[in-house]
Amino acid sequence: MTYKVLIADDEKIVVDSIKFILENNLDIDFEISTFTSGREALENLLFYSYHIAFIDIKMPDLGGLELIEEYRKMRNSDFPIFIIVSAYDRFEFAKKAIKEKAFAYILKPYSIEDIISTIHSAIAQVDSILAKTKESIEKNAQLIVMRNLLENSFIPTLIFKNAFDIVDVNQYEKIFGTNLKSGFLMVLTLKDKNDLVSSFKELDNIRKDIKISFEHKVLTSIGMGEYLICFFPAQSQKEVEVLQEKIQEILKQKPYWNSIKIGFSDLYYLEEGYENAFWEAYHLTLDLEFPEENEENEHLLLLTENLEAKLIHSFNNPTQIPMIENYMTQLCRLYIELFGENNLKYKVIKLIIMLLLETGIATSDESIDVEKLISQILNSSYEQIIEIFKKAVLTLFSKAKSKHEQIISNDSINKAIEFINQNYSNEITLSQISSTFNFNPYYFSKLFKKYTGVSFKTYLTKLRIQKACQLLKNTSKSIKEISFAVGFSDPNYFIKAFKKFTGMTPSAFRNSPADINSI
Repeated sequence: MTYKVLIADDEKIVVDSIKFILENNLDIDFEISTFTSGREALENLLFYSYHIAFIDIKMPDLGGLELIEEYRKMRNSDFPIFIIVSAYDRFEFAKKAIKEKAFAYILKPYSIEDIISTIHSAIAQVDSILAKTKESIEKNAQLIVMRNLLENSFIPTLIFKNAFDIVDVNQYEKIFGTNLKSGFLMVLTLKDKNDLVSSFKELDNIRKDIKISFEHKVLTSIGMGEYLICFFPAQSQKEVEVLQEKIQEILKQKPYWNSIKIGFSDLYYLEEGYENAFWEAYHLTLDLEFPEENEENEHLLLLTENLEAKLIHSFNNPTQIPMIENYMTQLCRLYIELFGENNLKYKVIKLIIMLLLETGIATSDESIDVEKLISQILNSSYEQIIEIFKKAVLTLFSKAKSKHEQIISNDSINKAIEFINQNYSNEITLSQISSTFNFNPYYFSKLFKKYTGVSFKTYLTKLRIQKACQLLKNTSKSIKEISFAVGFSDPNYFIKAFKKFTGMTPSAFRNSPADINSI
């Protein structure tokens, strides 16, 4: 490779001699620039890239050490490697050169060997830095790809599952470099629905543009080629309003603005879940051109969601055989009416995968070859898809029922409740409990709700609120201290949750005659 070298000294004979030594004593390609002015040398260092710079310590307009100091203020770079050339053998100069991270200090008069040995060492350092930089670039490229894949799969967990229960949110915050504890959602859909593949490509191009436009301060995911979900972190409703206004201003400048519909949610907290935020934003995208069409489509979407929920509920509570076949027939009809016959196969595949996740049935189960099942659905007619769908769902239901009976027999729910009652003040997650009893978090959460009447999160929050009520009535601790004492990490969310469960703020409760036992 060619090494770019700068030489600056107010004595032209010094500049020429160093250049001569480099060009005539080494079998190395150099591109050498020379200057007799410190100020001119600094300007070139700032505008052009150099690997190595020989700088005289004393020049009339700008000395070498001052030059390096000015350069460091304006550039945070490993290059160039500075070599100080000086006629002054004084400790204070050497000391300052070390402070400014100069690579070497050569005293005049120097020998050819002095220059050659120093340049060899400098080139070795340059090669080492370039190798590390190349490795870093390659690693960063790999990390960007992995981050995008991870982000696309994590967003559905963040929204449709209680991520606070299932994953280590702090770890994901480090990976994504953003706050996940509170924020709002934007859902973006296309006005003109094409086939699934074309829609996905178009949404993916918009997704990439949004990531660039908002400096990667947004998490994104594409939902089955139908909509783009964007999560923006925010701390307050006021911040949400400001950000949403800014987002719309930016998107209105985009060439695709007239071909999309967007909906925003209000501020939501992770501890209460983002699923309602999604539906709040998604339903705003259903504002079609014709009111009657909008009303009819919204009704069909809500009916579809209700049937999917009933089917999932049947799997999570398989105590008796429900109207599964009827649910599936109706769902297939609604899928075609809403999304077209070409997209029926993708909706069916999505629902089967959702059922696998909800029930915690392993995809490696010998009786359920998921890859083969997907291949069959993709290559079948409308009538065949319905039959394959029914057969697969009935098989899954049978396995869910068997697993349900297995869990009931080992009294896991009672053990989980006992664990929560003893550890409510600590950071406690559904993932932690389910792994303790060796069960899938999704399925265990559904089973927990079946036998307690409330979700794991609601049970834990209500328990914490009850304990907080006792502390409010019986101690003089501050509201902030109480929120931490009962397991809340955010005092603002504690106040919001307290008001939701009791109908009043913690301060109002403390000063009221309200009965703790009635909470």
